[in-house]
Amino acid sequence: MKLFEFNPSSTKPLIHLAHANGFLPKTYQESLKPLLNDYKIISFYPRSLWGDTDPKWLKHWSQMADDLIASLDGIKVKGIIGIGHSLGGVLTLYAAVKRPDLFSKVILIDPTMLPPKLLWQIRLMKLIGLDARSALIKGALRRKRNWDSAKAAYEYFRGRQLFKNWSDAVVKAYVESITEPALDGSIRLSYPPEWEARIYKTIPTDVWKSAKLIQQPTLVIRGETSNTFTEDSEKAFRKANPRVSFEVVLGAGHLVPQERPNEIGRFIRDFLQMVE
Repeated sequence: MKLFEFNPSSTKPLIHLAHANGFLPKTYQESLKPLLNDYKIISFYPRSLWGDTDPKWLKHWSQMADDLIASLDGIKVKGIIGIGHSLGGVLTLYAAVKRPDLFSKVILIDPTMLPPKLLWQIRLMKLIGLDARSALIKGALRRKRNWDSAKAAYEYFRGRQLFKNWSDAVVKAYVESITEPALDGSIRLSYPPEWEARIYKTIPTDVWKSAKLIQQPTLVIRGETSNTFTEDSEKAFRKANPRVSFEVVLGAGHLVPQERPNEIGRFIRDFLQMVE
């Protein structure tokens, strides 16, 4: 049970962060800064980083939600605040529905909840043996895995289009979290691309069943230009569960916590103050 602690000495009420596929806890430091004085924030590392499980173990994301539940049960806490981004948003949603005693409030940041019509298409493609997210799967497996130095790794990621709207500090945190020293002194990727690809491959098509079942006070934040939790996704969530609150970060995409950390932190802080 690997654990990342944002403020280890804190004794404040507990928040758990479930991170996105391939974007580890440290990349959320800037967006969580407004919460660090009032909450203790932790993040359990997923099975993909345990090092003892074949990625083919994963058939449905609910299995990873069960891992989250087991980890929370292991530290014997209930009534925590659950925050999840992308994959982590779906895992938090599943866990909060299955074990409502564990969560007092839920914040989902651009969860991987594609519009229902698109998920129907993905379901049909799966039935005939096709991967609807083949581009993401192939991209993950083609990932660069080694660099001569930490500086070279940073420069590589700093120059990627995906990170163009990130501050240098957030890119640095990302690189530090996603790489590790190799035995020969070089730097290597620490998050297994095979796991990243498997998570893309097993995207759940039944996720909307859980939207109507969430009981806790819930905030959903989306990036205005996200291609994952879209405007149609928000409309579907509002219809499924009118009790849920929503916020939109203008001009931001799916990786909104990294692109616009200050706004994310403010939205979360304001929501928690409102529902206390």
